[in-house]
Amino acid sequence: MELSIATAVRRARPSDTAQLTQLVNRAYEIEASFIDGQRTTVEEIARLIQSGGFLVLEYAGGLGAAILVQGPGERDGVPPSHAYFGMLAVHPALQGMGLGRRLVEVAEAMGAATGATAMSLRVINLREELSRWYKSLGYREVGTTPYNHRSVKRPCHFIDMVKPLVPAAAAYVGGEVGAA
Repeated sequence: MELSIATAVRRARPSDTAQLTQLVNRAYEIEASFIDGQRTTVEEIARLIQSGGFLVLEYAGGLGAAILVQGPGERDGVPPSHAYFGMLAVHPALQGMGLGRRLVEVAEAMGAATGATAMSLRVINLREELSRWYKSLGYREVGTTPYNHRSVKRPCHFIDMVKPLVPAAAAYVGGEVGAA
């Protein structure tokens, strides 16, 4: 079966709320072995969509991937010069196709365009595969933060990761797009 995946990333709309909530929760089901409850709620997703923070990719069956992106100063606990992304979610049937990497690249470009000097993210320490994957994208561990969002079945904490961003104007050589 061939899947039709959108080539464009777009901002999530209020009409995406239910489907986006389902996508995020489905993508994070793997955490059910150590965290109680679902990853997010309809109310949280609606609030984040309203703030303009979610980007999505569509495919024939609905939303295929999503990422929360917040600019400098928009995320508590993150240095004010850093952009932040989180809730990266790819539909299980579409994993391994590069969609997560693509959304991270878009998030980084958006962060650079807002003047952020770095991109920050947090991963649960028990998801070692995520830490390895983000390291392969150039992120490095810079500290830890307690996990206190929901009750847990196993002790865990966040690993804080950061990647320096190339300023948007410096990302283009030859004085064309983005030149000052």
